[in-house]
Amino acid sequence: MYFLFAALVGLILGSFYSVCASRYGTGNTIFRPSRSYCPQCDHQLTMWENIPLLSFLLQKGRCSHCSSRIPFFYPLSELTSMLWAVLAAAHTADPLEWGVLMVIGGICIVASAIDLRTFILPDYLTYTGAVIVLGASYAGLLDVTFIDALLGAGIGTFSLWAIAAIYKAIRKIDGLGLGDVKFMLMLGALVGWHQLSIFILVASVCALVFCIATLRGKAGMSTIYIPFGPFLAAGSLITYLYGTNIIAFLR
Repeated sequence: MYFLFAALVGLILGSFYSVCASRYGTGNTIFRPSRSYCPQCDHQLTMWENIPLLSFLLQKGRCSHCSSRIPFFYPLSELTSMLWAVLAAAHTADPLEWGVLMVIGGICIVASAIDLRTFILPDYLTYTGAVIVLGASYAGLLDVTFIDALLGAGIGTFSLWAIAAIYKAIRKIDGLGLGDVKFMLMLGALVGWHQLSIFILVASVCALVFCIATLRGKAGMSTIYIPFGPFLAAGSLITYLYGTNIIAFLR
């Protein structure tokens, strides 16, 4: 019952996350307009068209009014949020920690969806996330201590900045955006400095698998820009839950 509740909460929040991401940069806010709408024809969605995941499946991924394709990040955000809610519930029986993890996961999902759409990681998300993680670690609500989180944020951010600077010096092009570096304030704090290497490894593997699965054989692959924020987010969340297991496996 606990996991079913977590899954339902995750689905509902995921629907909200997708709205937040879709309205970024449009001039709209998360509250105005008050109802969700098709981004192509502005058709306001009915209650039945707003059911997370189910409405997407029943409508076969298309708007019921204009038949245009519904952007895939909508169901992806909902599915990811549901999965994270269940995994976080399996990780801890403490409702406070679970609640904090849902907030952290939500920020990661919204930031990742925006990065996929616009190649931008908004400062207000990354900085807010960093404050929340550091505050939660200080209050003892996370598995990482405050000092470990503080060092993780500092060392992680500096390390990613150094990698970006070296890459640009060698290739004369940006390999990582400044948004990715700022994102490390939050994500490095979440995993702590002890697990930074595992975190970067997992994030890199996620990015590599994505590239092989989607870009293999495409012309000009070396010049295609890929947002790294979603892989950093995935790497940090996986490391937070399973970092010790991964370390034990690699040994």
